[in-house]
Parts: sequence; structure tokens; C-alpha cells
Amino acid sequence: MDIIPPCNHTSFIQLTETKESRCEECGGEISGTAFTCIWCKVWKHISCADKLNRNLPLEIIHPLHLQHRLQLQWDYFSDFICDKCLYISTGCIYKCSSCDFSLDLTCGSSISGQLPKDQEPLRFKDGKKKTIFHYSHRHELGFFKYRKVRDEDYDCFWCEKHLLPSEVCYGCTIHKFYLHQVCGDKIPRTLSHSFHPKHPLRLTYTYENRKCNVCSEKCNTATPLYVCEICSFRLDFHCAKLSPSLKLDCHHHLLTFFKDFNKRGEEGQDSYCKACGKNCDGASVYRILL
Repeated sequence: MDIIPPCNHTSFIQLTETKESRCEECGGEISGTAFTCIWCKVWKHISCADKLNRNLPLEIIHPLHLQHRLQLQWDYFSDFICDKCLYISTGCIYKCSSCDFSLDLTCGSSISGQLPKDQEPLRFKDGKKKTIFHYSHRHELGFFKYRKVRDEDYDCFWCEKHLLPSEVCYGCTIHKFYLHQVCGDKIPRTLSHSFHPKHPLRLTYTYENRKCNVCSEKCNTATPLYVCEICSFRLDFHCAKLSPSLKLDCHHHLLTFFKDFNKRGEEGQDSYCKACGKNCDGASVYRILL
């Protein structure tokens, strides 16, 4: 009997013993032999895979996409926005790869071709889900309604607050880059910052992975940096929101708070606290930036 595996990475799928995992299909605990993908890190009961085998067709024709058949796929590694309900989803997906049309399992199993009327502001006139290009990200951003699809909550890239259930947002599922609607207009294109007071910084893209001059973290090429082109100074989004906030009697400059500090010197040497002499790597610290 052929069993439907937990995802599409067929060369990475194994039948393995486990005691502390949960089934991605039913949510129940797994103790014993089950299917797993060593790439996606997902598990599925053998019985759940067998149930899918019996109940789910491997391809369908749906009223919302009559021009092509939709293929059943499994991909727990990445997210997608369902073209019918507009909720963010993961896992089982009915997909037309040539048209970039996707339905989650619930919408794909429904024979209704009616689109929810309350979602009209999130669609173009032809019914397709609305997308925009925003200067804060290199890829197209799609509008969607948020729901929790993984263990961790998703945060707005700018304000860093959790996305709320059924809240309308837009984002790029490839890079898990998400913005509240109200935050999209708050991201400045140019910035005068105390970390680089000599010149204004301009929001721009780089086609190579570059390090932020403040925290030394590598920056994804899909997300722009604040850059001084005169001085080749680079500031990532997180550090752009920091500012000096602490004044100590032992030093005449203001200090800036850094969470999970891991900056190293130009030759790779560790950084140490000036007061106690301990290694600062991985700690929350106050730091002077001149």
C-alpha cells in the first residue's frame, strides 16, 4: 500500500521511532513508529497518512480555477496564502503551479465557488488576491488574514508586535516578512540617526549579504538597509529603531541597550564588559556608539 508522506521531500522521508513528537495532521502525540521528514521536521501518524490516502484526491478541479487541475502537495517548510479564504496556511495544499493559485485543505475540499464578500477590499476587481510592491521589501507582498500556523507567533517586521488572529496584514511568505497595514506607512525612506550623525541614511537594497555596522549581523538581500553611500555605513532595521538612552557618571557619552549582543572585533576577538571583564557574547548589554 502506498502511504501519503508528510511532505514532498520524498528522498528525506523516513519511518522512525519517536516518543515526544506530534502528528501534523491530527495534532495528537506520537509514540512509536511514524513518518517524518528530516528536512521539514514534521511527523505524521501512519494511520493519519493512510486516512489521507483514502479520503483526499491527489488532484481536483475547483470552481474557482476551472482552467487547470489542482495538485495535492505537502509543504510544511513554507507558508502560503489561500486564494479563497485569504488566511495564511501551511501543510496540505491544492496548487496550480503554472498559475500560482493555491487553496488550503478546507477550501480545496469545498465545492463552493463563492468568494467571501467581506474580503472584497483585499482583492482586485477580477477576484484575485491583492498584492503590492512596498519599498521595505524586494518581493511582492500579498494581503491576508492572520492565523497561527506554527508554534511561534508571527510579528510585524516594523513594530515587532504579534500579528493578531483574523487581523488584515500583508507580507512575503517566502521570507516570513509581515507588516501591519498601519505600519507600512511608518517606515521612513530616509533617516537621520545618532549612530551616524554626519550624514542622512537612505533606505536601499543590496545584492550581496552585508553586515550592519552596529550589530555585525548579516542582512538578508530581500530586505533593505539604511545606508550612507558616502561613508559606506550600513544600519539594519532593528538597529535603526535603537537610540542612546542611558547616562552613567563613569562615562560622558550616552549608552544604547542591545539585546542578545554578539558583536566581535574586526579580527574576530570577543567583546568584554568594561566593568566586570566578562565576555559579552550573547548577553544583553549597554554599549557606547560614537
